[in-house]
Amino acid sequence: MKPSDFFIQIPDDNWNMHDEFDSKLAQQLRQGELEDHSDLEAGYALARLVKSELTAYGTDQSQKKLTDEASALAIRALKAVLRRLDVPFDPPFNDFDGWHGYWSAQGMTHGGSWALRRGYINELFTPVLAKLEELEDSASDTLGFRGVDGEMKNVIFASTSYKPEIILRDAISNTIEVVSNADTCLVYNRALTRAGLTWGELTFWWRQEQNLDSATDVEVQQHLFRRLLASLGSPPEELLFRTYCERYVKEDGGNLPALLPQVYLHYDPLTRRQRRALNKPDRLNRERMDFLLMLPSGARVVLEVDGVQHYSVGPDDDRRPSPQLYGEMMAEDRALRLRGYEVFRFGGHELMSDSAPDMLREFFTALDERFGSTQSARPR
Repeated sequence: MKPSDFFIQIPDDNWNMHDEFDSKLAQQLRQGELEDHSDLEAGYALARLVKSELTAYGTDQSQKKLTDEASALAIRALKAVLRRLDVPFDPPFNDFDGWHGYWSAQGMTHGGSWALRRGYINELFTPVLAKLEELEDSASDTLGFRGVDGEMKNVIFASTSYKPEIILRDAISNTIEVVSNADTCLVYNRALTRAGLTWGELTFWWRQEQNLDSATDVEVQQHLFRRLLASLGSPPEELLFRTYCERYVKEDGGNLPALLPQVYLHYDPLTRRQRRALNKPDRLNRERMDFLLMLPSGARVVLEVDGVQHYSVGPDDDRRPSPQLYGEMMAEDRALRLRGYEVFRFGGHELMSDSAPDMLREFFTALDERFGSTQSARPR
């Protein structure tokens, strides 16, 4: 069940369709478990919806979809379902108006107030979502696809030039530290929710990392977009990234999975040039993935853009097919799939055609449908 399942589409006076909160569904959930969905499924979806709406109301109200009356219904239904699941949840307000009164009384009205309000809502909902995920994990295994086992510790991505020098600061807790060339890469080390890593969560992290408290959400998103774009090294990669990022500007774009470029999968402290100079063999054939999506329920999707260097050798004007390179690439793909990753490859040549943007949009739509990250409303 998704947050969008709590909306229905109705026509206005001009027969244009728009979303409206399904108050009947909320009332049913408040009274007891739904017929088609468990309390756990409904509670998780509604918690994500209420969290998103309270965040929008406290930061950019043009992004909210609930009215004040609907917010009261949603919060009451959420309290009821969480009570049945024995998940503690007792916010000091009951609707949007109460939320406004609370943040005013707590002094969240001065400079950087948007960040303060967003941070408060994150603190309020993090234990709720974590408990629901714990209940979900204990109830059943992931359905539909395997996903990647283990807990994410660090994501090192968006490398722009020199390879970062990394040390293992604490081997017991797997704490790393970038001690050299830290400005050439980004390190995301926050815990993931069951929803994966969304664009909204990534931009919230970026706001705090870069001390952009006074910037608007759009300014933070643009700042992050430019930094990620700078890590790409070819026109086909840029086209794929720009085409995916078109989706962020649409309604609910913050809830979409974030597309991370140039992500370290393995890390070798030596560069290939250093290994050749020391006459040491390569230990890790693929250090970085071109792109990574961290989707709901532990799913990980790798997108690779293959230039001629992936399957041929020699100077640019006289390249020859290399069965060895091709075999190494296929072996790495098999190893990733066995670990639970999904791998999709694009030829650099196909991404240079005029039809490439439309092809990519169709692919991303199909990917959403495959992994359940699309947020569509149910028609009445």
